[in-house]
Amino acid sequence: MNTPSPKPRNGTSPLFSLDHRLAAIIAILSLVSTAPAQDLSKGADIYATYCAQCHGANLEGGQFPGFLDGIWNYGSWRGLHRNNIEFGIPGTQMIAWGKVLSAEQIDAVLDFILEKEKEMGVEPPPPKERSETEHYTLKVEVLAEGLKQPWGIEFMDERTAVFSEHLGQLRLMVDGEVLPEPIAGTPIPAQKPNGRPFGYLDVALHPDYAENGWIYLSYIHEMGTAPPGEVNRPCSTRIVRGRIRDHQWVDQEAVYDPRPEDYTVIHDHFGSRMVFDDDNRLYFSIGDRGRRLDAQNLSRPEGKFHRIHDDGRPVADNPYNSLERYGVLPTVFAYGTRNAQGLAIHPETRAIWSAEHGPMGGDEVNLVKAGANYGWPLASHGLDRDGTVLTPYQSLPGIVDPIHQWTPSPALCAIEFVSSPLFPAWKNSLLVAALKYQCIYRLELDGETVVKEEVILRESGRIRDIKTAPDGSLYVLTDNRGMILRLTPEG
Repeated sequence: MNTPSPKPRNGTSPLFSLDHRLAAIIAILSLVSTAPAQDLSKGADIYATYCAQCHGANLEGGQFPGFLDGIWNYGSWRGLHRNNIEFGIPGTQMIAWGKVLSAEQIDAVLDFILEKEKEMGVEPPPPKERSETEHYTLKVEVLAEGLKQPWGIEFMDERTAVFSEHLGQLRLMVDGEVLPEPIAGTPIPAQKPNGRPFGYLDVALHPDYAENGWIYLSYIHEMGTAPPGEVNRPCSTRIVRGRIRDHQWVDQEAVYDPRPEDYTVIHDHFGSRMVFDDDNRLYFSIGDRGRRLDAQNLSRPEGKFHRIHDDGRPVADNPYNSLERYGVLPTVFAYGTRNAQGLAIHPETRAIWSAEHGPMGGDEVNLVKAGANYGWPLASHGLDRDGTVLTPYQSLPGIVDPIHQWTPSPALCAIEFVSSPLFPAWKNSLLVAALKYQCIYRLELDGETVVKEEVILRESGRIRDIKTAPDGSLYVLTDNRGMILRLTPEG
């Protein structure tokens, strides 16, 4: 259940040989075929019967890792753990135990494991102070922790950074320290059914920020109001810009204002990343909102990359502007994406790259091209959330195939190209944040082809954003531990 990573934690070679993998699979199948016929109801008995041989009788590990280090390689919360037990993890030796165990048994064995972890005082380890990579030993500094799910960060000048917290705050970091009070007067985000605010997503600075002071914020906006506990709260992704003056959010303007029909009660897959090109045009992503086929519908904003001017006007040469009279949205630049949460511009070619969540498998890195259709949900390398075949097609005519894809799904988030003089050996490498695997991938590129993949940071929490600071260091946001990390090469 807590299955191994595709690579060991030093990121150098496969963890198991083919013989070891075959032996592990045979052992699992043997357990399934010889398991007692009675209806086991206690989590401890289910674990002893089905799990102990692989993960250790006392959770200490065996053929596969145990549960005593506080690290779940393929998820960081209960819902993902349960999903992985029931439906398995594509691309690993983790089978779909839902074919053997009932839903009640899966809940019971998962509760047993989590309770044992709690009894034994198991907690996720703190970030390591050093991270070994092929070219560098990275120094990992914790600049801040205990933040409220930091989501996006940008550097306003050499001393100051602005970052968003998902629960609905903008904060400033000055000289490596977070100011205690959030910015006042920022937009009101959506609320969860329990009344808790949520919804700040990415932040971006206007390319001429030093002259005009514009800060862009994407967030989950609620249409109308509803009392706490009300589930039907229509929401949509919205973008505004404003300025920070005397620690206040002022001069707010709507840049992307959804139509009333764009609001839905589904609280899922909002996106959203933003990036400016060299002509001051803003690109941003909106997820499919759980409405899969709308990603193929050009009259809907979901599952799209959009392009607008810095003041919100659609760009005149967007690929579908001539079809606006047929209901096509003039902001649409490309479509057929599931939930892109990474956007970055290549430092030399100036091409726009993206990263997006697949379902169960099929997380992708793509080039964002005008008019491109990336296939979701007609073509995918992943399975549906319940482990069934979502589509028989991994590619179709007219579909742009991904530059790179991962199965199982690491839950990709922000991306950042390396242009810092502190990391010359990584020049133009693409750094890809992973939420579920809690790591950063470094992709070495030859043109538009990934020729090498390396894990450069592991087990430091769910990586939400990566940005290059003015001094060349890398700043990393982790949302589940609420941390801001600073990475520099030793020496």
